[in-house]
Order: sequence, then structure tokens, then C-alpha cells
Amino acid sequence: MKFAIITDVHGNFDALEAVLDDIDRRGDITKIYNLGDNIGVGHETNKVLDAIFERDDMEIIAGNHDEAVMSLVNDTPYPSDLKDKFYEHHQWIENHLDEDYYDALNNLPRVLEKKINHKDVLFIHYEIENDKLQTPIDGQPFSPIVEPTEDNITQLFEDKDADLITFGHNHTVHLFDDKSTIYFNPGSVGLNNGAYAVYGIVTIDDNEIACDRIKVPYDNEEFLKGFDEKQVPGKALIFDKFI
Repeated sequence: MKFAIITDVHGNFDALEAVLDDIDRRGDITKIYNLGDNIGVGHETNKVLDAIFERDDMEIIAGNHDEAVMSLVNDTPYPSDLKDKFYEHHQWIENHLDEDYYDALNNLPRVLEKKINHKDVLFIHYEIENDKLQTPIDGQPFSPIVEPTEDNITQLFEDKDADLITFGHNHTVHLFDDKSTIYFNPGSVGLNNGAYAVYGIVTIDDNEIACDRIKVPYDNEEFLKGFDEKQVPGKALIFDKFI
């Protein structure tokens, strides 16, 4: 059983397209698990949503940016931890978001739990403590980001029980596979310091789990130019912190 993990597309359609083309070219990947933050930061919102929701081989969960944008759509409280950084930017995303995707985005789960070849696999955007899994986004259910060491990640997910825990959120590759639980974050599809996108491939076979990070080059010129052409709010912060 071989499946792909993509996460943190962040409105970058060109990067997403490069990744999906690479996945399809391989011909042996049976499923794609999308770990959220498909919208926000980047500006190609509807093109990204068109691409992910039209596929029948992809399961999708929500990320914090997805939920923050939908809090504006739904007129529910916006998360205070993002207010100073992304409020105007998320308003811009909301104003350009196709209404046809409201229900689909509102109905995304936060967690997927799968039994794959007798292995328990957890898919989550980032740690949410079990008693906060139903907490609205303004209650800041996602745990603070920790430094990507094995001890930190083990402690972070100590309330979760799985053979493989896959996650995203902080755009940094993690692969800790020396203990009974494997932790894997392939890094962000859409936000990298260079003209490449990344995703993960997981193979579960003969009671073994193998995780690989795949790096795919693409032309990011149009994506970068689009911030000025579309007058996207928050460009300075986005370029400083994420690109």
C-alpha cells in the first residue's frame, strides 16, 4: 500500500499542480491524504480548491488557516492569535472565495484515523489535545509549534495512539522513525524558500512503514508576481516569514 501526503498548499496552485502531476506520473500511489491549510497566505484560492475537490482519490482535513477564513465566512469569532498577522489577508481570501466551496470547507474533519495494512495511521494538521478536538478555531485548539526534535514531537503527540502520525503546519520536514510510533511531516507544498514543492510518500508493506520526502521543481515566477498584481494584503509579512 503506497499513498501520498500533501500539506500546507497555502493557495499556491502552481506548486500543487507540480506535485499532483508527479504523483499521477508514478502510477502506483493509490490515495492522497491532504493535511490542510489549502487556502490562505497564497492567492490562488479557487484554483487550488478546484484541483483538490475534483479528485476522487484524495481525503482532506482542515488546517488552521482554512478554519480562520471560514470563521469570517460564517461570521463566527476569528482567532485572536492570527488577528495581528492575517486578519486583513484572510478577509481578502474570503472576498475571493467561491461560495460553492463553503459547505465543503465547513465540513472538513480535523482528524482522520485509518487502519492501513494492519497499521494504525493518524492524519492531523498539527496536535490538538483530545479534549480540544471540538473547540472552535477562536479557542486556539491547535497546540503551539515546538522545535522539531524527536523528544519534543513525542511529547507533543503523547495523547495520540498510532503506528504512524502524519502532520504539517510548521512547513518543516520531520521524520522520526526509531521508536514504536513514526512521526512524519513532509513539509509544505506551497511555501518554500525556492522554486520547488515537497510532499511525502508512505509505503506500508510486509509490516514495515517507509516514509520518503519528494522534492519537485516548478516555475514559481507567476505565483510570486501575483502578490503585487492582485494587491494581496500582508505581502511583506508573507515574504519575510514564509517564502
